[in-house]
Amino acid sequence: MKSKRGQGLPMNTIVIAAIVLIVLVVLIMIFTGNMGGWTKNVDEAQQSFEDSCLNKGGRLVKEENLPDNPSLIPASDDNPEGGLFCLK
Repeated sequence: MKSKRGQGLPMNTIVIAAIVLIVLVVLIMIFTGNMGGWTKNVDEAQQSFEDSCLNKGGRLVKEENLPDNPSLIPASDDNPEGGLFCLK
């Protein structure tokens, strides 16, 4: 007796279609000039993090240069680079 299978799309087709859609959206953003606004916002958020740290008397340190048991200052929630920390 033959087993009955559903008439759905294979999972591979759905995954490939999702990847193609993401690439298409990124290409549209690049060619319409919308990527410039996004990168500007990231730069502004990074500057805000640096200013917040320095205004609280801290100094910026990269993650690989952190000492053991660092005393961190909560500068702000925006740290787009992800690798910077504000030390006392």
